[in-house]
Amino acid sequence: GMVTDIVTLDRLVKDRVLGPFDGQDLRIVLATPSVTGEHIAKIVWDRLASAIPAGSLQLIKLVQTRDLSFEYAG
Repeated sequence: GMVTDIVTLDRLVKDRVLGPFDGQDLRIVLATPSVTGEHIAKIVWDRLASAIPAGSLQLIKLVQTRDLSFEYAG
């Protein structure tokens, strides 16, 4: 279904991103020797975009620290 509210979006993030990644070594989960912020932002985009109507997801922003963040916009 179409994501229209924050509760639905929150559940989608928990099911597709937080659940699979929580407590895991991302190098193993993503099968890569190193994981960058850019890589994670793209992975999050890919996991969410497939469940949201085309054109609805505009930007993923991954904030690592106050001064370091990564954006991905498809």
